[in-house]
Amino acid sequence: MSLDPHGISMRSFGYVALAFRSVRAHILRSILAVTGIVIGIAAVVVVVAVAEGARAEISKQINSLGSNLMLVQPGAQLAQGVRHQAGTILSLTTADALAIAREVPDIVVAAPFVGEQKTTISGDMNWSTLVAGVTPNFFEARGWRLAEGQLLSDDHVVSAAKVAILGRTLARELFKGSDPLGRFVRIDRSSYLVIGVLAEKGQDFTGRDQDDVMFIPLSSAKIFTIGRSQANPDAVHSILVKTESAQSMQAAEAAIAQVLRLRHKIVGRKADDFRIQNLIQIAQTSDRAYRQFTLLVSTLSGISLLVGGIGVMNIMLVSVTERINEIGIRLAFGARPQDIRAQFLLEGVLLCTIGGLLGLVVGYLCARVIPSALGWPVEFNGQMALIAIACSSLVGIVFGLLPAERAARLDPATLLRSG
Repeated sequence: MSLDPHGISMRSFGYVALAFRSVRAHILRSILAVTGIVIGIAAVVVVVAVAEGARAEISKQINSLGSNLMLVQPGAQLAQGVRHQAGTILSLTTADALAIAREVPDIVVAAPFVGEQKTTISGDMNWSTLVAGVTPNFFEARGWRLAEGQLLSDDHVVSAAKVAILGRTLARELFKGSDPLGRFVRIDRSSYLVIGVLAEKGQDFTGRDQDDVMFIPLSSAKIFTIGRSQANPDAVHSILVKTESAQSMQAAEAAIAQVLRLRHKIVGRKADDFRIQNLIQIAQTSDRAYRQFTLLVSTLSGISLLVGGIGVMNIMLVSVTERINEIGIRLAFGARPQDIRAQFLLEGVLLCTIGGLLGLVVGYLCARVIPSALGWPVEFNGQMALIAIACSSLVGIVFGLLPAERAARLDPATLLRSG
């Protein structure tokens, strides 16, 4: 027996029309039925939008740090049994940086630097910022582009020149829109000629403004501004290391530790007087935390969808009881049990799909208003909306099956006698 596509399409259209008519006839009950679906979908939309925004922000911050970076810091001082924070002993030197670059395979740059929070002054303006003494290869390690002017050179370091490169934030705060090139910035009793301004980087994953900084030659920082240790004049605060690839970072980290232990004469089980941080791994740890948070809240939202689905099923069961006469008449006039089953199943899917669409709207509005008020980044995508609608429709299918099956199994003769 051949199937008539035209008849099938007309019958399907009739099911849809009946489903819409039933939902419209009991509008209040329909709204109550889909409340759980709306809440569940809205919660998923808000959580996923915030999580995706946070992950995008972390990705942006990782890229702003530079690729394949490690930070080598001095160790922590142990005083009276208390271990202080890292960097409280000056165990790293410029010579250590040169040795790392020379002896460790796959190292592109090993850039020593010193840094300290200082008050910078230009005219009648002043601003507290990070002043960092660096070598020219520091900018290569960070992948930091120049917006205008020029970068530091080896000659600047050798001659301890009083020149400076400004971050965008510092340039804006000190010069208020005027061109800083060729102007002077004073720190304590020393004045530095501004020779360059860096392109904007934004915040890092700790929330620090990377553009609120002033770079000067490492030698100038030690002589004029930050000072040097009398016990170890060659000491630096940290060494920034860039490897050729992310795959070589783990091996490079072990090799750096070996080189420094040999240079610092650390033998046996004696504790290292330095520590090595993989900057990308730190940022990726934050990304994993966001993923776990998203999974947790999405699970809770899934429970809300489950509760909403049970609510729809209960409403549909009540609807079957109320519409016994209608079902009996339709069966008496030639409707098949599968027609009744399809009609009630479609009503369940329609209710949940409407709930999903309303949840998308509510979730979108909440994600625009609440996170924006709190300063959280959000990011939407079409795939998220499709998944939300698919989930709500699936709930309609799962929880509409029992009412649809119950309606299809009713006996028409019994229904008409009870009517």
